[in-house]
Amino acid sequence: MRGTAAGHRRAIPVAALALLGAGFFLRVWRIALPSLRGDEAFSWMIARQDPGSILRFIWEAREPHSPLPFLWMKVWIGWAGDGEFTLRFHSLFLTFLILPLVGWWLRSLGRDRAIAIAGMALASVHPYLIWQSQDARQYGTLAFFGVAEPAALLQALRTGRKRDWALFILIGTLGAYYHYNLIILFALQGLWIVAFRRRLLRPWGMAQGAVLMLFLPGAILAGHALAPYSGTAQRAPALLDGLYQIARAFTVGTTGDGLAAAAAIAGWTLAAGIGAWRSFRSSLEEGLWLIGHLAAPIAATFLVARSRSVFAPHYMITALPFWILLAAIGMGELRGGKPWRWGFLGLCSLGIGLGFAQSLVHYYADPRYAKSPPIRELTAELHRKAQPGDYALITFPDPSFTYYHRDAIPWGMLPSIQPFQRAETLAALERLALQHQRIWLIPIHLPMWPGSEEVERWLRLHAELREEQAFGPLRLLAFRPEARALAEMRPATARWADGIELVAFRLEPEGAVPRGGRLRVSTAWRRWGEVREEHSVFVHLLDETGRLIAQDDHPVGRGSYPSVAWSGEEILFEYFDLKIPEHVAPGRYRLVIGRYNWETLIRIPVGTSDHLELGIVEVGP
Repeated sequence: MRGTAAGHRRAIPVAALALLGAGFFLRVWRIALPSLRGDEAFSWMIARQDPGSILRFIWEAREPHSPLPFLWMKVWIGWAGDGEFTLRFHSLFLTFLILPLVGWWLRSLGRDRAIAIAGMALASVHPYLIWQSQDARQYGTLAFFGVAEPAALLQALRTGRKRDWALFILIGTLGAYYHYNLIILFALQGLWIVAFRRRLLRPWGMAQGAVLMLFLPGAILAGHALAPYSGTAQRAPALLDGLYQIARAFTVGTTGDGLAAAAAIAGWTLAAGIGAWRSFRSSLEEGLWLIGHLAAPIAATFLVARSRSVFAPHYMITALPFWILLAAIGMGELRGGKPWRWGFLGLCSLGIGLGFAQSLVHYYADPRYAKSPPIRELTAELHRKAQPGDYALITFPDPSFTYYHRDAIPWGMLPSIQPFQRAETLAALERLALQHQRIWLIPIHLPMWPGSEEVERWLRLHAELREEQAFGPLRLLAFRPEARALAEMRPATARWADGIELVAFRLEPEGAVPRGGRLRVSTAWRRWGEVREEHSVFVHLLDETGRLIAQDDHPVGRGSYPSVAWSGEEILFEYFDLKIPEHVAPGRYRLVIGRYNWETLIRIPVGTSDHLELGIVEVGP
């Protein structure tokens, strides 16, 4: 028996080391694979400045985040560089320490080593903690302070040693400077001490007073920034909906969904509920300590989110470690005894395991759940194709583009300011079209930045779209401005009776088109006379008998800019895309273009015909 017990004791440290190793591996693995998302690149942009400029920006822009994360990132990138790996690795340091702290917490609460190992296991493979560990923002580190500050306080309350109180002061001050949300815990802990440890009120008051005194400059910054802050997340949802959002994020993160996520949430909630019940049975002090640290950040966020758009799980992340602690305690309580206990433990473990597995597979391997769109790949393609005289244009202030587009072709943003100034934006587009040979557009259309659709629409109408490539949800478009496009296209002098003329066109490819391939017809139009109604344009590929082989019909501007509104000197561009059928026989085919009334299908005369011959297209094998 003694040998068995000794072997068990030896196995515990081995298991703990294995979990630490697995947790560290999961946090480092593929850490640099996704492109930096906008908020990460924003942190990089701020951290590149000198310390005085960082502090000035925080004050003048009323940035709602503390300067400490940006200052710490500045020190880090000055030493390690600013690649994706190093930017995200600096968040991993303290976030990884949550794993041993969870084990320490469970042991300090009197739980056995097996329960401590269970808690470390949950933390090591927790999808949301891994997500935040691999993010160049402050929320993973905030989760660390959310569990480290109460641990330091509990240790100081137990020992009364000066060094432990000094450690509490240090962690509390750093945590408050790292993110203002940590202050919520100070009030909670004060109430708890008044209720259960009143004899220790004096040393706690002195230590907490020291923290608040040291944090005084941060409090001034916080008050200045947060007073007018309206938030960028969402307002408080209905209670049940909000609790479900939190439970989902705290269990399977942002990448778990469907039945697997539901099973994990159900299993975890059951385990955490049993853990809360067990904690209250142990002592009222312990129960209120654990539940309070879980509930206080959530309740405070709900309260503030009633008037501001600040409801988001990452703002409540100080509560996450206590969600893990309660689940581990609950799973430990289900061990042994009657068979139904083992059954519930098995169900909880199975549900959590399925949810974790699905969420991690989504996170690491499924592009649909990527934390950011592939802006790195888009800018790499832009840099590969860009030439002197080109210009890059984005339609939304995305810092990640700034991060990846360094020392390349000139670039700018339109709309440049909000609220949207339509006349100024269109005038700026006209100037760019006169100054550059090609304009590369990265359109990002978000409700918070209106007017971006107008930029893309103007370019599609007033410049020739030469190529369009998708990178996940992002697109890269290349436009030839009017003068350069018309110089490269075939001139045409065809006037339709409805007052519209074809100025020029281009066929691509210029040689043979393979069966199953595509023929692109770019066209340039102008108003030559009075226009009374809008007509559609057809582009048809016909065989020698006049049989239709392929077609593309739609109005110029695709309904967004009717020809009755065109000015006399305005050139409008439109392209037509014809899919060549696989079964068509190789040979020579006629390409024709015309205009017609889309309701009656009556064609508009062009000269003495109802269509214009653009040429002969060779279809290859």
